[in-house]
Amino acid sequence: MIEVKNVTKRYKRIKALDNISFNIEEGKITCILGINGVGKSTTLKIISGLVKPDKGEVLIDGEKLSYKIYDKLAFVPDFDINFSQFTIKESFEFMKIFYKNWDNEKAYEMLEMFDLTDDRKISKLSKGNIGRVKIILGFAQNAKYTLLDEPFSGIDIFKREEFLAVMTKYINDEQSIILTTHEISEIEMLADEVILIDEGKISLIFNAEEVRENEGMSIVDKMREVYKGE
Repeated sequence: MIEVKNVTKRYKRIKALDNISFNIEEGKITCILGINGVGKSTTLKIISGLVKPDKGEVLIDGEKLSYKIYDKLAFVPDFDINFSQFTIKESFEFMKIFYKNWDNEKAYEMLEMFDLTDDRKISKLSKGNIGRVKIILGFAQNAKYTLLDEPFSGIDIFKREEFLAVMTKYINDEQSIILTTHEISEIEMLADEVILIDEGKISLIFNAEEVRENEGMSIVDKMREVYKGE
């Protein structure tokens, strides 16, 4: 389980996160949603250890963030990766050295799915293909917790469907996916838990299936209700 406890983060005068707390359970797909600039990406970066909170803490399976538990976390950012001068094959070889759970077979299976070859230099790829490579590098780490920041950016709708199929294929009962996205319709039937953030605060946490069954509402419907009420 990931525990986010009373986390606050400020950038100069802007409070990106304001004393937020929530838990992310194993084996679930959790979506952190909201409008632009509400703190979604900052939340993922704090969980992954890329950004330090001003207050509060994050626990991964009861432990504080440290190099000892980084193999449990894989973070796929919304910015370009640092392997631009590598070929895809070289980036896989690099990952194999530094990540003990790296799965080369999975990496090449996903590479084939995205119609890419390992001799391609990453700096020569289109934005969409760079996005595909980032997703492969994240998922092939076989981490317990995979964090995805806008994973569908630059990926066409048909490849999104294939990626979603792979995502559900590879997640097991002990793994979790935590993602932010504006493409809410894409994850409507996959999301287990939804965390809504507005102006750095938690607006609502709900189970997507329960909302569909008990209230007859989609995730977007529920977001409209919450944000309209505020």
